[in-house]
Amino acid sequence: VRALIVKVDMPRAQQAAEADVVIIDSLLSLEVPGKYELDLDLPYLVDENASDAVFDKQKRELTLTLPLKTWTERAYAEARRKVAEQYGTVETEG
Repeated sequence: VRALIVKVDMPRAQQAAEADVVIIDSLLSLEVPGKYELDLDLPYLVDENASDAVFDKQKRELTLTLPLKTWTERAYAEARRKVAEQYGTVETEG
C-alpha cells in the first residue's frame, strides 16, 4: 500500500475552498463551516506534506490522496541515494 484514498460526498458544498482539511499523522479532520464536520482515524500514518485533494464539482465529491509516511520516506531516501551517486555527497549547514 502506497497511499490511502478517501472520498467524501459533500452535496451541500459548492467548491473545494469551502473545506478546511487538516491531516496530522493518522488523523484526518475536515470541516465545511455550518455544513459538515468529519474526524477520521486513519489506519496508517500519512505524509500530510505529500497529500493531494481534488473536488469533483459535478459529483460534489472530495477525493483525498494520502501517501503513507513509510512509502514517502523510502521514496525520499531512494531519491537522495540517486543524487548522491550522481553528484556526490552534499554537505548541509546545521
